[in-house]
Amino acid sequence: MTRPQPLALFEAPLDAASLIEASAGTGKTWTITGLYVRLLLEAELAVREILVVTFTEAATEELRDRIRRRLLDARDVLRGGAAKDEFDRSLLARFPDRERATDRLTNALRSFDEAAIYTIHGFCQRALADSAFEGARPFEMELIADEGSLVQEIADDFWRREFHAAAPAVVAHLLACRLTPEKLADGILRHVGKPFLAIDGPAAPPDLAQLERAYADAYARARALWHAGRDDITSLLRNAGLDGRKYQVRHFDSWFLQMDAFLEPERAHPAICDKLEKFTPAQLADAAKKGPPPRHPFFEACAGLLAAHAALTGALDAFLADAKVRLLTEVNRELAVRKERRRVQSYNDLLLKLAQALDPPGGDALARLLRARYRAALIDEFQDTDPVQFEIFRRIYGNEAAPVFFVGDPKQAIYSFRGADVFAYLAARATARAHYTLATNWRSTPELVRAVNVLFGRTARPFVFEDIAFHEAVAAKREQDTLVVEEDIDAPLRFWFFSGENGKPLAKGTAGAQAARATAAEIARLLTLGSQDRARLGPRALAGGDIAVLVRKHQQGREVRDALAALGVPSVQHSQESVFETEEASELERVLLACAEPLREGRVAAALATEMLGMTARALSEASADPVAWEARLQPFDEYHRLWRDRGFIHMYRELLAREHVYARLLRLPDGERRMTNLLHLGELAHAAAHRERLGIHRLIRWFAEKRRRPNREDEEAQLRLESDADLVKIVTVHKSKGLQYPIVFCPYLWDGRMREGEGDAVVFHDPEQGYRAGADFGSTRRATRERLAAREELAENLRLLYVALTRARHRCYAVWGCIKDAGRAPLAWLLHPPADAGEAAFKAWWEADARDAAAMRGALAAIAEASQGAIAVLPEPRAGAPWQPAAPTPGELAARDWSRRIEPGPRMTSFSALTLGRDAELPDYDADAPVEPVPAAGVRDIHGFPRGTVAGQCLHAILERVDFQRADAAAVEPVARAALEAHGIARDWVPVVCDTVARVVATPLDASGLRLADVARAERVDEMEFTYPLARLAPAELRRVLGRYGRASVLFREEIESLSFAPLQGYMKGFIDLVFAAGERFYIADYKSNWLGAGRPAYAEEHLPHAMAESAYDLQYLVYAVALHRHLGRHLPDYDYDRHFGGVFYLFLRGMSPEAGAGFGVFRDRPARELIEALDDYFRTGAVR
Repeated sequence: MTRPQPLALFEAPLDAASLIEASAGTGKTWTITGLYVRLLLEAELAVREILVVTFTEAATEELRDRIRRRLLDARDVLRGGAAKDEFDRSLLARFPDRERATDRLTNALRSFDEAAIYTIHGFCQRALADSAFEGARPFEMELIADEGSLVQEIADDFWRREFHAAAPAVVAHLLACRLTPEKLADGILRHVGKPFLAIDGPAAPPDLAQLERAYADAYARARALWHAGRDDITSLLRNAGLDGRKYQVRHFDSWFLQMDAFLEPERAHPAICDKLEKFTPAQLADAAKKGPPPRHPFFEACAGLLAAHAALTGALDAFLADAKVRLLTEVNRELAVRKERRRVQSYNDLLLKLAQALDPPGGDALARLLRARYRAALIDEFQDTDPVQFEIFRRIYGNEAAPVFFVGDPKQAIYSFRGADVFAYLAARATARAHYTLATNWRSTPELVRAVNVLFGRTARPFVFEDIAFHEAVAAKREQDTLVVEEDIDAPLRFWFFSGENGKPLAKGTAGAQAARATAAEIARLLTLGSQDRARLGPRALAGGDIAVLVRKHQQGREVRDALAALGVPSVQHSQESVFETEEASELERVLLACAEPLREGRVAAALATEMLGMTARALSEASADPVAWEARLQPFDEYHRLWRDRGFIHMYRELLAREHVYARLLRLPDGERRMTNLLHLGELAHAAAHRERLGIHRLIRWFAEKRRRPNREDEEAQLRLESDADLVKIVTVHKSKGLQYPIVFCPYLWDGRMREGEGDAVVFHDPEQGYRAGADFGSTRRATRERLAAREELAENLRLLYVALTRARHRCYAVWGCIKDAGRAPLAWLLHPPADAGEAAFKAWWEADARDAAAMRGALAAIAEASQGAIAVLPEPRAGAPWQPAAPTPGELAARDWSRRIEPGPRMTSFSALTLGRDAELPDYDADAPVEPVPAAGVRDIHGFPRGTVAGQCLHAILERVDFQRADAAAVEPVARAALEAHGIARDWVPVVCDTVARVVATPLDASGLRLADVARAERVDEMEFTYPLARLAPAELRRVLGRYGRASVLFREEIESLSFAPLQGYMKGFIDLVFAAGERFYIADYKSNWLGAGRPAYAEEHLPHAMAESAYDLQYLVYAVALHRHLGRHLPDYDYDRHFGGVFYLFLRGMSPEAGAGFGVFRDRPARELIEALDDYFRTGAVR
């Protein structure tokens, strides 16, 4: 591998592909923005012609902002501003025609909205959409973040087909392995959609039937011998004089009983007796102290049975491995078909489809089109690429003379769990025409740079693979803030050494707790010094926000958080963990299940027992023993259920949080902000899913459960959010810290050498014999060899994680090392105790030397410290820490500042209900304001005895919306009524009453002309007509003036209008009209009212209705509706005339209507004057009262 050359930003050629390796802190983003300026000015490209690609939405937004600021800075320099650095000076020298250069940058800034700055998936989506016609692809497909549910569908089908009729041995093995369809899908999910992955498995399916027969025969032989000679066998063993350490006499009876139970059934059981091996000749011979071991045919039979069981188990394992390979093959084939059928695609599909579209020969035209559109490319974070991504850019730009810069750092390739492939980066590097490096570290102090150089530079292969080299960084010569801590040593990289316990390595749990306590103690000490002005960072005191603790696992983060809290130090967590992985998600699922099924008392009890709802076991027991108290506790869940069903999830959720005092309960806890943040985040995600996918109660719960079962950490929307914006100590995962920097960093868990590769269903590896092609081995004959390759790769990535962790600090970094279990395989062990050479034998020896002597470990660390010339220090574990002592508050009385300004309300949405009742402005009015009267005496079975209130109104509205007025006989109405009553929780025995009421309502004449709803066809009506129109201004006093001017001055209406007290507003009027229908040339408004005015029809007489209308301000409501219909007709009828086309308004009080009584009962009618409607329309449009 040739050594890369230092990059001279203005000298790199613009006619070839170049690769830039940017070590930590060396100004990668600064370089990208500088190249962008150069491409604009030197290559004279437009912003839309420069493709910039990075890998996350957050990084894209940051890069967009940094580029724009760089353009502004460069323009200021060209306009005569001061040159701040070498780039500015080179810019001035390179472009003497400053006016022309300034004009180009100004044009770039003006058109910056067109800048082609994308995530890799965003770029692929854009490229596919722009070429959809040429590629015969659909123009629009829904983009899904997680395809796990589709994979699960295929896995479920596979499970039913392959295992439902499987042999008993296979079924028993599935049970023994606790394999489920969900686990089966999880085992192959990470390998789906990777055409570059070489899949390997068992060579051939085993003959299970033959092995099962052999096992049954061996079992039958052993069983017969045991039953025939049990007494002889047990006597032989008791008197054989076997080694008492291996065959303790006191255990014999237990072993014999286990053998009785094992060999009792006639048919062999797949689960073997765990003491069977004790009865084999090999074990007995090993335990014989003197003389020959005991002999009996049964012992030989046990050996045969053990071998037959091992052969069968191995074959069953191979059978399942082969099934997983077949499932993966089927998923890769079938998944595309199902997604195409549903017109959906995943983010990975965007990559695969673009790569396929670029396949030659047909893809050559698309490649030319993309090259012409994007004449230059800057690919950021390229170390996180994979074979598909690299192939896309190779096919677009290939060997063309185009300025393409791949920017990344293989030493920071840490996202293999997301599919990133550092070997793809290395392959891409080999194709680059030029190879540069950024070697100047602008982040850390010179001493800290030297410490990292010494640590990684003393080993020939610090990152295991020769192709990933470490090149020493050079500290930038510039002024920066100085960290000053009184009475402290100067070494910026400090190792606390844990010596073990009684000459043995510390247990990992003990070491973790000690490391967390040591970290918390030192942080508390530093912050206390900061509060005393004895620890300063530049001109200010050291604060919590200057410190970060880096962890690998979320459990480690919680351990550190608790240790800090014990010393009074507040902290905040940054993590890529999904919020669905938290305890709050588990508790919320229990609460939602209780809200969904409030009649299942067990679920309600489980919800109440959560910390979210806070009921103790004692309180729960006492409440459940008291029927009255228990009923009172169950009742809210019934109300939550109805609220969820009727108004949606988010309304229910907000009510639950408030009514159950969740905020107050959780915020009292030390981590209350974290918990509350998670609950609000989960509620937001559930609301979004319910709205987006139209999920009812049970479907939303299934969605939530699936998210919990299979959380997607790549879904940025679901990643944990910060619980506080305060300047607190940050606890950050190493993965999340990449790209960030902190003045002081703690790394308390660098000793953790636990390896995860080989724990899953498949071993993922890169085969050096196949050019490091990625592969997944599900159980081939070469699996053991590939496990060693995978272990080497995991160690290499752990070393890259170590590099990332140690290069986040600007001034100081603390780490823990020592004689701790598994530390011998930790990445620091590779640097401090490297293998003798690069061969496989040396690596194996290093790998197996897990336990290292404490003195040797300390000695290697001390040698590194000595070579660093004071940049590294080895320190003993710190003593127990004292609590943080924050600075005393400044004396003096606190008072709120006087407020003298006025905040003008902005435009907003309103409605009749919002103006009169303060209710939600965007919901239909279902008589929610109708008073809820006492229910009449039992036995009343007519419309006057029908339930009252909002739910009853909703039910009757729903029926009238669905019924065809021209076919309103009982046979047609009954199924509609039955379904509506059931949906609204009203007894079905009201069906006859409702059917009769509907028939009466549609048959009742509405006016003297005999107009009836029964004469209105479906095509001549619009139910629940929604409207929204703009309001220039609306104020109560002005509205009263308009209404009074046009005759709306009756005593009842005047009292109604004068009672309005809403604040003046502007924005939009929104509402829902129950019914708009046409009869002849005229259009009418009808509004259904289920209000209960009295126990008989006389209460609904024409003379009583104005009072009912005024009491609920319905007069104002229908004027709002009339303006809406007036505007609608004016836009859609070419010859619209109010007097000719506007028929009027009917308010139908359903309980009082009857064809026998006629239009004089239950029907309120009005036809507002044309002048009034036009005056209201003008006022709403202009805000002026004319």
